[in-house]
Amino acid sequence: MARLVEHQGKRLLAKAGIAVPKSAVAKSPDEAAAAAAKLGYPVALKAQVPSGGRGKAGGILFAADEAELRANAAQLFGRKFHNYAVAELLVEEKLDIRGELYVAVISDPTRRAPAILFSQSGGVEVEGALESGGFVSETVDILRGVPPHVGVNLVRKTGIPSRLMAPLGRVIASLYKVYRDNDCTLAEINPLAITSKGVVALDARIEVDDDSVFRHPELGIQRSLEVGDRLPTALERIAARIDEKDHRGSTHFIQVDPDGAVAKAQGKISIGFDGVGTGVSLAAMDELVPLGFFPRNFCDTSGNPTGSKLYRITRVILAQEDIEGYVFISCLSSQQLDNTARGLIKAFKEIYPDGEPNFPCVFCFRGAWDDDALAMMAEHGVTKSRWVRTLGRDATERDVAVAFRDLHAAWRRERARA
Repeated sequence: MARLVEHQGKRLLAKAGIAVPKSAVAKSPDEAAAAAAKLGYPVALKAQVPSGGRGKAGGILFAADEAELRANAAQLFGRKFHNYAVAELLVEEKLDIRGELYVAVISDPTRRAPAILFSQSGGVEVEGALESGGFVSETVDILRGVPPHVGVNLVRKTGIPSRLMAPLGRVIASLYKVYRDNDCTLAEINPLAITSKGVVALDARIEVDDDSVFRHPELGIQRSLEVGDRLPTALERIAARIDEKDHRGSTHFIQVDPDGAVAKAQGKISIGFDGVGTGVSLAAMDELVPLGFFPRNFCDTSGNPTGSKLYRITRVILAQEDIEGYVFISCLSSQQLDNTARGLIKAFKEIYPDGEPNFPCVFCFRGAWDDDALAMMAEHGVTKSRWVRTLGRDATERDVAVAFRDLHAAWRRERARA
């Protein structure tokens, strides 16, 4: 899931015809003060981070004049919310709010279809309302879409005042358009405020499907894969581009320990890792960790990716700092391991001109064309290095981990003598 920050989401809402407050993005207290002077006081200062719950955490402050604005802006810039540091603020006009609603279009796996959710309880307490069933919902027929009357019929079930039915019907129809046009998994407005100017979206939470990010370069999403409560690393952003416009297999890469802090805290050694198949990757990692090694990254290169993809992702893995080795292991599948070997060979020969790595590497080829892969590695000199071990189809994940442990121990001994 790729989550947009609020000002990006509101831009999509406004484009679809949904009213949003006047606002400007600021990257410094001076910019915030200039934006507020243009908008007119009072204003809201809203931390721009891709996470919810900012209001309860103190990520939304208000200012009645420039002195208060500068004090609050200085308090927000650089502060972390859910591990995201604030680099931008949304300076927004403060509206007269008479009521708060909630509306969302979600991808509902239980219905296998989009669904509209609507609640008369919006704002920071919406989770309680949703958990207690205080909402109405409607499954969407994607062939018919969501014309305004569908939204009107939905909100009518809540006893909402009749004067709001037509405007809310239009908002729901427009929100569904945002959801569909941008390949979203979630398009949410919370709160949708009732003001003297009509219904206005005070916040926007937009999440785009990982597999659709490449279709929306205009959104400026640099990375789509889940990285938890942090921003993507430089290498993750580079790796995410490998599958762009080429879906012959995948190169799923994430740095589970970006700076090696976890490995260091546990007294383990950081290594680079690549596996063919998520299951075999996890199994191999489970064998490596008890032996004292902690993969700096998780990587799954499966679905029969091209040699060029293996080359690019291998360069990414080996670009990680302070790793003391590399492990590649494939599952028993029909993946063309000769193509895999071509990519690995090109990457290693570019980094090591003679093709011979100078730190411990274990390659385990199991599956289709595994003999060809092993022969190619030998032909191009990669396996001539004393710090390389290759294993075939009879090897287990445990065999791979033990082979790497023994190789790493020998490498460490030699380094100590040097």
